[in-house]
Amino acid sequence: MTEVAGHVSQMRALLAQVFGPGRPSDKDLEEQQNLLPAGAPGSGDACVSLVVGTLLAAASLVSVGVVVFSAFLDTWLWPVLGVLLLLGHGFLIKATAATAATEGKPNAWDFSHAALVCEALAYAALAPTYFFRSLVVPWWWWNAVALLLLLPATVLLVCLIYNNIRSGSRGQKAAVPGYVMIAATCLLVALLLIFAGNVGIQTLSMPLFLSRDVLERVGVVRTFNEFKGGEGDSSISYQTCDLATSKCSLGDFARDEWTAVRPGGSTSCMVGDFEFLVYRGDPKKVLLHMHGGGACWNWVTFLLDACTRTAPMTPSGIFNASEPGNPFYGWTVIDVPYCSGDIFGGATENFWILAHQTASAWKKQSGYANMDAVMKWTHEQFGGHAGDDGHGGHDAGHGGHGLDRLSSLVVSGESAGSLGLQIWGSDILTRLEGKYDPKGTYFIGDSFLGVMVDDQDLLQRQVIDYWRLCDSGVVPPDLSPKCHPDELFLADFVEDTLQKFPDVRYLMLSSKFDMVQKAFADMLVILDDLWLIATQGWDKVPKFTNASFYEEVSEHLKPYSAYPQFSAYLVDSNQHTYTCFDIGCIDMATPAGPLNNCSSPDVGERLLPWLTPDETTQPLYQCYDLTRDSPMWTGPYCNRSLPWVAGKCHSRPGVQCKDY
Repeated sequence: MTEVAGHVSQMRALLAQVFGPGRPSDKDLEEQQNLLPAGAPGSGDACVSLVVGTLLAAASLVSVGVVVFSAFLDTWLWPVLGVLLLLGHGFLIKATAATAATEGKPNAWDFSHAALVCEALAYAALAPTYFFRSLVVPWWWWNAVALLLLLPATVLLVCLIYNNIRSGSRGQKAAVPGYVMIAATCLLVALLLIFAGNVGIQTLSMPLFLSRDVLERVGVVRTFNEFKGGEGDSSISYQTCDLATSKCSLGDFARDEWTAVRPGGSTSCMVGDFEFLVYRGDPKKVLLHMHGGGACWNWVTFLLDACTRTAPMTPSGIFNASEPGNPFYGWTVIDVPYCSGDIFGGATENFWILAHQTASAWKKQSGYANMDAVMKWTHEQFGGHAGDDGHGGHDAGHGGHGLDRLSSLVVSGESAGSLGLQIWGSDILTRLEGKYDPKGTYFIGDSFLGVMVDDQDLLQRQVIDYWRLCDSGVVPPDLSPKCHPDELFLADFVEDTLQKFPDVRYLMLSSKFDMVQKAFADMLVILDDLWLIATQGWDKVPKFTNASFYEEVSEHLKPYSAYPQFSAYLVDSNQHTYTCFDIGCIDMATPAGPLNNCSSPDVGERLLPWLTPDETTQPLYQCYDLTRDSPMWTGPYCNRSLPWVAGKCHSRPGVQCKDY
């Protein structure tokens, strides 16, 4: 201690000689030293606070990046981000105050106290929306939070300028990186909230941050989901039956009309309530359809409209049983909308802020609960006997369940609904066992196979885990052992159905170069490989080309061809989905193209009759072009590892397509 005191006395004498009488006296230095934290010799505690604060600030900034760019993120990181930001800022304030007192310099960061107050208020406003999941806040709440975060970013910027102009303190300048990261974190979170609440800003800003290739894929996905979300006529209204107040028996519905059933309970859309449509027709013929509409697996995909959030009521294409030209005209149709973004199998909840709506920040992905409610309602419609209306049906108002043992049952799905069909196939048939004739039953999977870029099936597995398919109840018991060793994939569900139900035909339809399937597969890889993009460039990330996608499709279908009840139909096109379009459009499609309309007899069978075989017919494998040898994985190429059969196309004059 005596030696330290001697050094201090020598330093004071040196300061007096260098700076003269106008500089701090011994008495002044003693008073300033009294302001330091207890036990600080001048810089030790300040140094520790500076290092800790800077590291916490860096962690908060990294957390923002993870929230935005992580392909698979649990929601716990939001409150962690707030804690890191506030603690980091607090330690930096402590460090700069201590160094200012030690060095006898004005504290250039004095105003950062006000910034910290704004940050604390912002996260005090965010915290209830996170910890109270049912809390509904108005749209302006998020704008207020964004403003509160913009203020500290501005204040810290002013302090930074002042620090560089007025202060020569090395200790305070050492805090600059930490404060810059605090300001950047506040600014980025504020901009994210603004981005989340304004479609116009999204449209203007995305070209600034995303490459043309990424924008192209995002555009493809958004365009299809806008079509799925808006294809229904909003002027049409339906009678609604609420299962909370009624049994909603099919026999009580008006015949040849659509009725919306609202199951309530644990069902939910990500935005709004879930309900499904029922068309009461022939009690012995049922078409159960699962709609498509993309997929969401993080906040970014949700904001970019990669999945439909609401339940559009859209009976169209082969699902519109009220259209006379439809082969399913007069059938009973159960039309299941898609609004959970989880291929009808999820059971999770995510903190996904949608800043332009008055709602809870928590968005439920309740695909399993939604489809489970549909299947429970369907099962309950069997076994009752209402009065005969003279047309083989039941009179409305006479009660009863409304369905007899089915001579014909078709279960279909398009886009994400095709994946829903794949994971639900075995369960649907098991639940309805004994209530349908297997010979008159078949599946239609339209335009989503689940192929992955460069055989990266592990990404598919990560999506399955993110949506918690293994915990929701959708996984059949035979496949459950594959869940936790991470060995369960979508193809396992299909093969499980094929093995258990050999008498039920399984039809799969896809374009050879489907642009939406390619875009989703590429988005999965892009969001998982952002570090690779940043360090090595866009070209290093594996992505689908037309040829590689077509090759993966062929490889994906090959194991299914071992089952005699399976058939495939490939179209030389990049179109996504067929069955939801106008009946005339479906009838014009052949393996040679969506609007080919039998350009020659050898192009293959028309799509519409292929989708509607009688109970004795197994549809042929159809591909264009079997009459010549073509370069591999081009439009007219057909891989011989699949049992393609040359089909004949029969001319039909007067066929028109209204949807193109």
